[in-house]
Amino acid sequence: MLTPVTPPRRHQPSPSEAHAVKEPAPTLIVLTSFFPESRRALRFAAELAGPLAAPLVLLHLDAMAAQYPNEPVDTTPADLRELRHDLQQLADELPRPATIELASGRLSRVLADMAQRHAPALFVLGRPADEQADFELSEAIVAELRAAHLPLLLVPEVYAGPDRPQHLAVATDDEPFVLHAGARAAQLLLRQLMPGQVTVVTASPLQDDNVCAAALHHVRTSGLLPAPGPVPTVEGFYATQTEQGLLHAIATTQADWLVLLAHPRRYLDQLLHHSITKRMLHWSPVPVLVVPSQTSRRRAPKRPTQLDNGFLI
Repeated sequence: MLTPVTPPRRHQPSPSEAHAVKEPAPTLIVLTSFFPESRRALRFAAELAGPLAAPLVLLHLDAMAAQYPNEPVDTTPADLRELRHDLQQLADELPRPATIELASGRLSRVLADMAQRHAPALFVLGRPADEQADFELSEAIVAELRAAHLPLLLVPEVYAGPDRPQHLAVATDDEPFVLHAGARAAQLLLRQLMPGQVTVVTASPLQDDNVCAAALHHVRTSGLLPAPGPVPTVEGFYATQTEQGLLHAIATTQADWLVLLAHPRRYLDQLLHHSITKRMLHWSPVPVLVVPSQTSRRRAPKRPTQLDNGFLI
């Protein structure tokens, strides 16, 4: 008579073990050229990607085709082979393997295609130290990423701090917001980096603790920050110009990364060509993570004595 064999019981993960399953890291797509700001962004992204096991993609755009898509392109196959060879040399200098992609054509289509094929994707861009440097293509890239609700990490060429943020400053105001679906890559990155300290910062010409409290509440409930993770605090700064208040906040808190929540432009902002995010991308001394978001409801009108300093693209 055969004795039945009881199959071994499969281990059922506990809720805590199931929660501990590591989510895949976002793909870091670095807008790549042979200029200093791009080389700095490449090194930064490679150092960031290593511990996270994040895929690294070097994306080279044909500048003329991106900005003038209707003009004929006279690049030969030999030119492309030489360009790919030179980009491979750049990649070989990095501490982490990277793939190379060459792109030509309308900028919006290129970025949308990259985001779809490498989802979730975070775009990394370098900012030149020289204020007179050509930043036209980069500004066009920022505008297209904003329009497509895709996250951006901008790295100043002169930044000499840590690649992993130790102290994160999150700039926002009292306007309720929700994260856009495109913010997924930024959320994953922050969860895996797990900064040790997070400060929500506001800038206003008047002392209004209600604004500070509301800003802190909206960040805590948005899902932006990792949970469990550091408990964010809030600090308010006086400023008639929001960007000056944020620069003061970075210096005072000694934050090494700045997070900007990019809401859609309001009508008045469009009329005045006013963009806090755009200015901070030009002036911030630390890397700026732009996270796509949207307002969750219409805010009640402010008191007449207050100035509108929303952090809006």
